[in-house]
Amino acid sequence: MAFFSTRVGQFTYFSLQVGEPVWSGKKVLDFGGNIGNIFRDPNSTIDEERYWCLDVDKEAIELGRQSYPKSHWVFYDRYCFSFNPYGARNLPLPDLGQTFDYIVAFSVFTNTTVTDMLDLVNQLEGILANAGALAFTFIDPFHCSWPGQGNNLQWRLDLESERGNITAGEVKSLAQRTQGASWFMLVNGGDLYIETEAVQPYEPEQEKTCYVYHTEEYMKTLFPRATILPPVNGEMHHCCIIRKS
Repeated sequence: MAFFSTRVGQFTYFSLQVGEPVWSGKKVLDFGGNIGNIFRDPNSTIDEERYWCLDVDKEAIELGRQSYPKSHWVFYDRYCFSFNPYGARNLPLPDLGQTFDYIVAFSVFTNTTVTDMLDLVNQLEGILANAGALAFTFIDPFHCSWPGQGNNLQWRLDLESERGNITAGEVKSLAQRTQGASWFMLVNGGDLYIETEAVQPYEPEQEKTCYVYHTEEYMKTLFPRATILPPVNGEMHHCCIIRKS
C-alpha cells in the first residue's frame, strides 16, 4: 500500500541542524523523501531543478514527479519493512550521475536495521560533493522531546495502546525490558527485538510497522566522525551530520 507523507517542516529542521538557511544553488538528494514535502516547508530555499528524491515507494515517487516536474524522481526498489516488503534486499543505490552538496534523510533509519543503516550511510557518503553534508535523523528512546509526555519510547507505546495494538500491561513490560539497551526495534506494535536483527519471519502483507530506536551514545560509537545534535523544530528526532572535508 502506498504511503504519502503529510509531514512538513523537514527543510527548517535540516537547515537549522546544518546551520545554513540558503540552499539555492546547491544540489540536494532527499533520501526517502516520499512526495517531496521538503518543498512544502514555507522556509525551503531548494531549487526545484537541483533536487533529487530517492524513495522505496513507487507511487509516492510518481506523485512527487507530478507535483514538481522540474525535479528528479527515482524509485529505489530496495526492501524496507512495511514501506517496500517486496523489494530486493541489499540493493545498491542507483547511479544518479551526480554528487550532492546536501543529502538528507528524515525518519529513514528509524525504520531499518543497523546493518542497513551502516551500508546505506556508507554509500551516501560516497556521493557527497566536496564540503558536502549528509544529515540523517534517529530517535533516542530515552530522550524526552515534549514536556509532560514521557520519553520518546513511552510516547510510542502509549500510542500503540490507544490504537488497541497492546495492553496497558504490555506497555509497562515493554518499557521495562528496554532499560539499558543501546538500540532496539519495535515491530508491528508489540514485538520487541533488543540489540538483535534476528527478526522472526513475517509474510509481506503482515509487515505493518517497524520503529527502530538508537541511543545518542550508541550512534556516537557507530559514527565517530559525525556531529550528533539534539532535536529542533518541535521534532523528536536527533540529527547525525557527516561532512566531507
